[in-house]
Amino acid sequence: MANFNLVEASKEHWKPPIYRNNTQSLWDRLKVGCYTFFDFQYSTIHRDLSKQLPSVIGNVLDVGCGLQPHRHLFSANIKYTGIDISESRNRFGYQTPDTIYYSGKTWPIKNKSMDFILCTETLEHVASPDIFLKEAFRVLKPGGKILMTVPFAARWHFIPYDYWRYTPSGLDLLLTQAGFVNNRVYARGNQLTVVCYKTITFIFSLLIPQKSNFVFETICRVAGTLSLPVFMVFAVIGNVTKGKSGIVDCLGFTVLADRPKVQSNKKFIHAKN
Repeated sequence: MANFNLVEASKEHWKPPIYRNNTQSLWDRLKVGCYTFFDFQYSTIHRDLSKQLPSVIGNVLDVGCGLQPHRHLFSANIKYTGIDISESRNRFGYQTPDTIYYSGKTWPIKNKSMDFILCTETLEHVASPDIFLKEAFRVLKPGGKILMTVPFAARWHFIPYDYWRYTPSGLDLLLTQAGFVNNRVYARGNQLTVVCYKTITFIFSLLIPQKSNFVFETICRVAGTLSLPVFMVFAVIGNVTKGKSGIVDCLGFTVLADRPKVQSNKKFIHAKN
């Protein structure tokens, strides 16, 4: 048995760079292009959101918005509100001026005031997802929609506040219990995409090894440098395959659900026959 208790882990060795939607210069566009090419998690999320967000109208709530990297995908026909937890600056190292920061489990948003909720890569960090989704249901207008993305094969991240990995049936259960209907769960990527993503992530970790001693770090960097051709091959294969959805395994899920237009008194229960 390993001699380190993972429950006691308080920080990460390496975090991916925070994406900022800044494409003013050629260098900015090059950085965004590299980010999109090598980070399959981000690029598949961006692909799905690019299909959904431009047609959204009305009041939009971006929950766990961070640096609002997807805000630019909405049209001008929306009224945007971002919310995030008050601890986000200390936990994740960012704070956006035009975001409402709050503490506790109740969102600072009026009942039935939003037409659309966006929630990307946030639900896995929520200790009580049932309460979180009931809040989403509360603030949505009847007929409103929620769009979420969640990781599946992604690494354990944002230690120690990464709590869950959801399956399609688990997501459907949580949404149904919160009152949502017409739940749709779509896979992003497939088994081959996951293999490619894990491989290039491993090689990247060799290039930036965990601090240990000079000999170990040097061996890692040499091995990572020699593996760069493999790195590029797997990056190309991953980009080719990430548009094909998997059934057995995937990078993560994109989730859509609706608040019913008419309130029902029916209790939502999942029963296994």
